[in-house]
Amino acid sequence: GRPVLARHRQGSDHPVMISGGQHANEVSGVAGAIRAAALLAARPTAHFTIAPVENPDGYAMHRRLTRSQPDHMHHAARYTALGDDLEYRRQTGRGQIGPLYEAAIRVEARARTGADLHLNLHGYPSHEWTRPLTGYVPRGFEMWTVPKGFFLILRHHPGWEDRARRLLTRVTAELAHLPELAALNARQIALYEIHAGRLGFEMIDGFPCMVSEQPAQVPVVTLITEYPDETVYGAAFRLAHEAQSRAVLAAYDAWQAIMTGTD
Repeated sequence: GRPVLARHRQGSDHPVMISGGQHANEVSGVAGAIRAAALLAARPTAHFTIAPVENPDGYAMHRRLTRSQPDHMHHAARYTALGDDLEYRRQTGRGQIGPLYEAAIRVEARARTGADLHLNLHGYPSHEWTRPLTGYVPRGFEMWTVPKGFFLILRHHPGWEDRARRLLTRVTAELAHLPELAALNARQIALYEIHAGRLGFEMIDGFPCMVSEQPAQVPVVTLITEYPDETVYGAAFRLAHEAQSRAVLAAYDAWQAIMTGTD
C-alpha cells in the first residue's frame, strides 16, 4: 500500500498527537489537521505529531470515485485497502492483534512523544438525505444516518474525567464563537429531531457531546471530532475545515493550560 506520511514537531510543550483521514471519505479533517499544524509549527515551543492522511489507499480511492460521482458519500473509501478500519488494529499488553500496517503510525507517534492526548478528526454524512434515500444503512451505523451538526466524542482513562471534561468545555467555548457553525448546528439538530426524535446527547455550548471512560484507549485522552462533511464543497467545505482547525488549536491550547495547572 501507499506510505503513511507524518511529521514530528519537537518542542517543550506538552505533546499532542493530531490525525486525520482514518476514514478517507471524511475529508474536512485532512484539511483541518494540516491548517492547524501549520499554525502550531510557527510556535517555538509547540510539540506535536501530525498524520493528516492515516488511510492513504482509501484516500486515493475516494479521489478516484469522486471524479465520476462527486455527490456520493463513497462509504467504501472509509476503509483501508484490506477492507478494515485501522482503528481496530491494536497493540495489547500481550502483544499486538495482527499486523498494524497503517495503524503503526499511532504507535510510533506515541513512542516518540509520550503524548497523553490524541486529536482524531473525522466526518460523516452532510445532510439528512445522504444515506436514508440511498437504500442502505450499514449495520452498526444507524446513529450516523441523520446529521446532528459538528459534534465531539471524548474518551478517557479512569481518573482523567475532570481533565478531559475541562478540555472539552474549552473546545466547545471556542467553537461557539463561530456564528456560521452555531447556525449549522442549530439547523441540523432541528432536522435531526424531526426525523429521529429527541437528540439523546449531552449538549455543551450548542454542540452534541459523547463522553465515556475507556481504559483500553491509547493514549489516555482522545478527542474525536465529527463534522458533517461528506459530499460538501465550496463555502460549506471551507466552514468544515475551519471548524476542524479551530477545534485542534483550542484543544492544544487547553491541554497546555490543563497539564501545567494554569487553566
